[in-house]
Amino acid sequence: MKRRGREKKEGLNEVDVFVGQRLRELRMLAGLSQSDVASALGLTFQQLQKYERGFNRVSSSRLFKLGQFFRVPVSVFFEGLENRQPATEGAEMPAAGGGEEQENTLQSREALMLARYFQSIRDPQIRAAIRELAERCAEQQTDGGGAGAAPAVKRGRARRAEQGGHA
Repeated sequence: MKRRGREKKEGLNEVDVFVGQRLRELRMLAGLSQSDVASALGLTFQQLQKYERGFNRVSSSRLFKLGQFFRVPVSVFFEGLENRQPATEGAEMPAAGGGEEQENTLQSREALMLARYFQSIRDPQIRAAIRELAERCAEQQTDGGGAGAAPAVKRGRARRAEQGGHA
C-alpha cells in the first residue's frame, strides 16, 4: 500500500544540521528564546526548534529573513562548514545526533553564554583579565595539570607583581 506524504528519512543532512546549529548560536548569543525568534518571524517555536536541530531544512527566503533579523549576512550560517570533517559523499548524519560534535566549543550552551556575557563587558582591563584567565586555564589543561585554575592565576598575579604591575 502506498503511503501518503513524505517518507521518513534515515538520517539528517549534515548541512541542514550545521545551519541549524549556527541559528541556535545566533539566537543564544542574542539572549533570545525560541519563542522570541519564532514569533518575530511568524513561526511556531516548534518550527524553529526543528530548524535548529536540522530536522527541517531552512528555505533560502527564511534564511534571508533570519539574517535580517539577527543583522548578519546569510553567509554567517555557512561559515566554518567547509572546514568540517566531510562525511562520505552523499552520506547523511544519523537521526539520533549528539555525541562529540555537540560538545564542540560553540555548540555548548555554556560557551555561548560566556560569549554573550563577555560581549557585555565594556571595561578593557576586565576583558583582558578574563581572556588571560581563560588562556591560562586552557594551557594548564593541555599541559596535563588537572589541579584546577588557581595555580595558573596565582602565577599570573605573581608574574605581574614581579614586573611592577598590580596583583
